[in-house]
Amino acid sequence: MTKEKFLWGSATAAYQCEGAWDINGKGINIWDEFCHSDKNKTGITGDVSCDFYLHFKEDIKMMAEGGQNTYRFSISWSRIVPKEDRIVNEAGLKFYDEVLNELEKYNIVPNVTLVHYDLPDYIGHKGGWCYEGISDEFAYYASVVFKHFKNRIPLYVTINEPTHNAFCNYMVGNYPPNEFNMQHLCECAYNMMVCNAKAIREFRKCNLTSQIGIVHASCLAEARFDTPEYKEAVKYGNMFNNDWVLDPAIKGFYEKELIEKVRKSGIDLSFMKQEDLAVMKENTIDFLGQNAYSRLLVKPYEKGETCATVNNAGNNDGTERAAKEGKTVKGWFESDTDPNIPLNPWGREIYPKCIYNTLLNRKEKYGDIPIYITENGHGAYDIADDQGYVEDDDRINFINNFLAYILKAKEEGVNVKGYYVWSTMDLYSWINGYKKRYGLVRVDYEDGNLKRIPKKSYYWYKKFIEEHKDV
Repeated sequence: MTKEKFLWGSATAAYQCEGAWDINGKGINIWDEFCHSDKNKTGITGDVSCDFYLHFKEDIKMMAEGGQNTYRFSISWSRIVPKEDRIVNEAGLKFYDEVLNELEKYNIVPNVTLVHYDLPDYIGHKGGWCYEGISDEFAYYASVVFKHFKNRIPLYVTINEPTHNAFCNYMVGNYPPNEFNMQHLCECAYNMMVCNAKAIREFRKCNLTSQIGIVHASCLAEARFDTPEYKEAVKYGNMFNNDWVLDPAIKGFYEKELIEKVRKSGIDLSFMKQEDLAVMKENTIDFLGQNAYSRLLVKPYEKGETCATVNNAGNNDGTERAAKEGKTVKGWFESDTDPNIPLNPWGREIYPKCIYNTLLNRKEKYGDIPIYITENGHGAYDIADDQGYVEDDDRINFINNFLAYILKAKEEGVNVKGYYVWSTMDLYSWINGYKKRYGLVRVDYEDGNLKRIPKKSYYWYKKFIEEHKDV
């Protein structure tokens, strides 16, 4: 039997890289709307970004030259179904056909996400993820994609990062609709999982040989101490950051303890319907996409109202220790701080072992489910030389240390099948704009042609892939 090839690649998302926000029949999405509104205090948009829409051939060639054999990207829902009338935009399908043609030319495996934060505006106007009819709209859009692309896409993803998306929408309020509303957060979270299940149901009808999964943002909740109180905080941290996605997606149901904890927190759960739960039970994922950035470090809840901190501004130049991002969930847990663990300029722990602990936990709890590390990367204030070259040793160290733990988990029996650096090239980093860079390839935003310059990490990653092609 031939050994299955491990997938080594990188990742982007439609709104963050495509540009071409209002041409060739594309509809408006909630990020177009937000970025052009007075809610966007920075005035920075993804209207052009790195203009992947016009540069995709160059970018895909660069991936291939860097030894990458897979590419994770997302489809813009509003490019395919621009309006509420459900009329399909053939030009949108054509664009992604051309992207797939180019990937096939270089034998690069596509891993494609149906929605990566950028809901169409007509969904947003009805309540976005809280709109009761969103699951049927999403199922329709998903069916269009499945029927058109079929097995050209071997790996489909329904939704990117339900937890982070929901938290930013309704707990931090930094992503549209920019609310703090825990009732809406729970409705959003539930509807996401109904959307996931109904999309999978449409996928199964097509009898494809491809596989379908979901991409999850959160690593394992951990604590500094092993007391009963801290163990309970870890339990509630995992309920809040992991279980409401992974249990229904993989097992097909929510655990009763989670439902009761949410209900006792004052959430009205009348939006849950038996017919939705039945669809979840029958339509679970084939694989898990696990993103890997940091852990949730928790301690027992003591006081304070529910809140979350995301340091979108960074510390301006990366020279100071940023305020640590974190959460307080009233009656559940509080975020903790370990002074011995370094933070990146945006206040996020740099703790590579979190992915090893997470992967072992996933295997223990969910068995041998295939797992792809669908995002792992280091945001930084990159400094380029006169030729535009970046010596990003901090990024190399970050990725290398995470990869050591990922491969260790694989050696110990976790079914890890692929790895994607975030991101392929520099792109729009949501409301962080363009100063926060993740790319293996630098984009010169001052250059009229948005010149691409591979960073030191690009060449390092190419060598790493060559040395580990047989893992």
